[in-house]
Amino acid sequence: MDYGTFSGLYTLFLLLIFIGIIGWAFSKRRKQAFDEAAHLIFSDEPARQVGEAPADPAQGSIPAGGDKP
Repeated sequence: MDYGTFSGLYTLFLLLIFIGIIGWAFSKRRKQAFDEAAHLIFSDEPARQVGEAPADPAQGSIPAGGDKP
């Protein structure tokens, strides 16, 4: 087996792995698991209504004057 044949087979192997990963990532069977993982960052935050002030004053908005004393 010469270098050209080995290089071609290696490229084909990597291409098949890439296509497999793409198929796995866009599979309809994995959608629910990926959606749950995407929303994990928000799971510890309490739900707030639109326009409601934050419960912690440290998370409040910046005053109208900005950072100026």
